[in-house]
Amino acid sequence: MEVLLNLRRCGAILIVGLLLSLPVSAEELNCPTPSSDPLLKLLSPPPCDSCTQTRLELEELQTLQRNRSEAQAKHALADYKISVARFIEGAGITFDAAALDKCMAIFDRLSERTKSAAVHAKNAFCRTRPYNLPNNGLTPLEAGKYSPSYPSGHTTFGTAVGAVLAQMVPEKRAEFLARAADYGRSRMIAGVHYRSDVEAGKLLGMAVAAEEFASDSQFKMMFPDATKCVRNALGLAESAPADAAAPPNQ
Repeated sequence: MEVLLNLRRCGAILIVGLLLSLPVSAEELNCPTPSSDPLLKLLSPPPCDSCTQTRLELEELQTLQRNRSEAQAKHALADYKISVARFIEGAGITFDAAALDKCMAIFDRLSERTKSAAVHAKNAFCRTRPYNLPNNGLTPLEAGKYSPSYPSGHTTFGTAVGAVLAQMVPEKRAEFLARAADYGRSRMIAGVHYRSDVEAGKLLGMAVAAEEFASDSQFKMMFPDATKCVRNALGLAESAPADAAAPPNQ
């Protein structure tokens, strides 16, 4: 019996030793078991840490870092804040902050769904942040608490919010969609996400928005009143002009 116990102990030690010798990053070891969120099927796996695409994307971030202006850095740093108010402010659109606060119920719901979708995807793919790669040459504006890199949670949120606001305020659709893209680019300017992280966040954010609009859910019930609330906060009439959704003249 004692011999058997010793063999088991030796086997356990050998297994632990083998596991410790594998080239696994600390971030990968901390990733929880991925969920079965159906939106995960929309995303392809990101390139590996040592892949050529990752190297090229890292070089892009290094170039952005070298060339970023003080104004770009200030804008990107402000975009660390995930909020509808910051999203609209960053688009250069004026609004009544107190009035906008009354509209938050629908966006709180949207934020929870974008957060859960992004976290599930991050845990599933467990990609190392660019500033955590060896010899990365990056100085992120603010690294913050670690989470896996792919996809960008900020971009997921910004894309979903931009899509919803574009439906609420179609006469400002171009501004909101441009701001959604800008919100994601801020993560690259900040040196905290690869381009492929941002692109995946865009896809996931649009999927979340489509999911909310498509389902027979509380979101759709909240939408009409929330639209009136947002338009009031932006100083607009309750209803959009009839030609707001029409394409511009060629």
